[in-house]
Amino acid sequence: MIKFIYLVLLFSLPIQALQILQLTNDNQVIQQQLDTPQLNTPLSAEQLLTKLKTSAKRGDARSQFSLANMYHNGINVTKDDKLAFYWYLQVAEQDYVSAQFNVANSYYYGLGVGKDLERALYWYEKSATQNFVNAQYNLAMMYRRGEGTPIDNVQALSWYEKAALLGYGAAQLNLAKLYEVGIGVDRDLTLAQRWYEAAANQFDPEAQFYLADFYEREGDSNKALDYYKKSANQGFVDAQARLSMLYRIGYLVKQDDVKALHWALMAANQGDAQSQFLVGVIYRKSAKVKRNLPSAIAWYKKAAKNGHTQAQYNLAILYLNGNNIEKDIYKAIDLYTKSAQQGFANAQYSLALRYLLGEGVEKNHQAAVKWLLKAAQAGHKLAQYSLALRYQLAQGVKKDMKQTAYWYQKAAEQEHLEARYHLALLQLEGNGIDKDVKKALATLFDLSAKGHKVSQYQLYLIYNKGDVTVKNEILAKTYLLKAAKAGYVKAQYQLGKSFFNQDMVKEAAHYLELAANQNNASAVRLLKRLQSKQKQNIIQIVTNIAKPVVAIKPVIAETPQQSVAPAIDSNLNEQLFDNTTSLIPDQDEIAKSLSHHIKSNINLETLLANVEQGNPIVQYNLSALYYKGEVVRKDNRAAFILMRQSANQGITQSQNTLAIMYMNGIGIQTDYNKAYYWASITTRKGSQQGKRILLYLIANL
Repeated sequence: MIKFIYLVLLFSLPIQALQILQLTNDNQVIQQQLDTPQLNTPLSAEQLLTKLKTSAKRGDARSQFSLANMYHNGINVTKDDKLAFYWYLQVAEQDYVSAQFNVANSYYYGLGVGKDLERALYWYEKSATQNFVNAQYNLAMMYRRGEGTPIDNVQALSWYEKAALLGYGAAQLNLAKLYEVGIGVDRDLTLAQRWYEAAANQFDPEAQFYLADFYEREGDSNKALDYYKKSANQGFVDAQARLSMLYRIGYLVKQDDVKALHWALMAANQGDAQSQFLVGVIYRKSAKVKRNLPSAIAWYKKAAKNGHTQAQYNLAILYLNGNNIEKDIYKAIDLYTKSAQQGFANAQYSLALRYLLGEGVEKNHQAAVKWLLKAAQAGHKLAQYSLALRYQLAQGVKKDMKQTAYWYQKAAEQEHLEARYHLALLQLEGNGIDKDVKKALATLFDLSAKGHKVSQYQLYLIYNKGDVTVKNEILAKTYLLKAAKAGYVKAQYQLGKSFFNQDMVKEAAHYLELAANQNNASAVRLLKRLQSKQKQNIIQIVTNIAKPVVAIKPVIAETPQQSVAPAIDSNLNEQLFDNTTSLIPDQDEIAKSLSHHIKSNINLETLLANVEQGNPIVQYNLSALYYKGEVVRKDNRAAFILMRQSANQGITQSQNTLAIMYMNGIGIQTDYNKAYYWASITTRKGSQQGKRILLYLIANL
């Protein structure tokens, strides 16, 4: 037993520790007692420890190192990091690389000595200069992170390269990343690929994953898929999660929810929260995997417990509505809060609504504004719109029309129709924003064309009054009729009143009834007047029947039985009504109205010139104009082509927009694969919008 302990101690040094036998400084030779004679009498553990201590105190480096290892690992002694550090330091000061590395580790992690990154850097560098590969790698990491020294990517690259050339897989992987991105060195995809392959050929699953990712971005889908599978089959959770996503959306592979579920379960069982969420999504929404709502909820719960924000949010919705789970508003609030605190904008907005409504919590406008602001700052358009209303109505915050206009503008930029409408009203008056009647009218026209009934009614008011533009009764009546037909109660009442004043009984009754059914008090009162008037007309008609026929027109007088027709026949009224309904906004009229205001300050010729020069920002801006139909005629195809040109030059916002165009089929046939491709590019650059697009594709396809 004692001999065994002795051998354990003797060989407890790592292989690289044998370098202590080779001093780099020939002037400092320490005699090593390597040819220890065979012990005839076994030593006890205490005797062996005493012998090692005696030898160590005489300066024997091997004994000192063995003693340090004993205290470090707690072999036949009580584990003591301070004594381990002391003896490692004795050996390190004699220029032995393994000991220098261990001293550096002690300083880095604070083992047996106070944590000191500068001293750690010093000792790693002493060990690394003697080609101790672990020290070279750790030293590179410290320079890369700026630990104990300012960040120095050139030094990091140099030490990674030294370790990589000695075959250290992790160094090869990190070196590949630096060459791919161009950190500390000019970007070189050839060298990046070389080092990715070198690391992957050591069967390192992480390296295989990154090589697959590299091949995917370089367009080699077959190799990418091959290395993803190699990595995943070794149990690397990131590769399993990526494969599940690829199969879920059908990118690089044929869409297959069964295989997506297989790989998602592999990763989910290793605790990957995103995969746990995806398993829940597949069980809940997939058309190719048997739906299993209890399992979906169970996986949502696991993902939520692991802090997955969207799982927390989805689970909160289920608790809120009681979908296949017992309704529990308080659990919903708890989950909304957890998700919101991690920055998930949808949860922040939903939590704000609960505070506004007093649902599951006490009504609290200040708390609502707090969460609306967080969601709005994250780009949530509904939150931006609601926050603008809070500033306008002074709910939970002091009234501030500049902030109102600002947040309407933010929501309007994301095509929130109500925000665009309210912003247009502020622009008409110059309230909280510069007055711009032309832009406001253009917005209202566009909203009207999209069927926004309140905008249609507002255009009726504008053209009927003639305050902000030239009065135009034709356009006024046109937009009033549009709004009324769209169901806007004020327009229905106003149109019914107009018909009432013209004695167009049938039409007046129609629109007044529609408005009255929406509890419009004015419409109810006027409808009663109309009904009373109709009764009086009937009495008059009966009275007239007993009287001699009086010729109204020569043609009618020849037919006595038609003498009461003007009182009860609505053919003429129907003709007038048909003429009214046939009116449409005349583009010349609209152009004439807009011509009374300043022209747009966008210089189209300058834009086109810059586009021809390949300016990606200008390409993006002109694409937006073509999409919105501002300054130029709306042309989705032209918008797509310009956006793709801009995206190919690396503009993140253009790449995200292009992904959405592919997703929604704007100017191009819908292509979810390309949507995923462009969104994944921006996600790797840190774009939150790109990440949201990817999550949407995963959750909804």
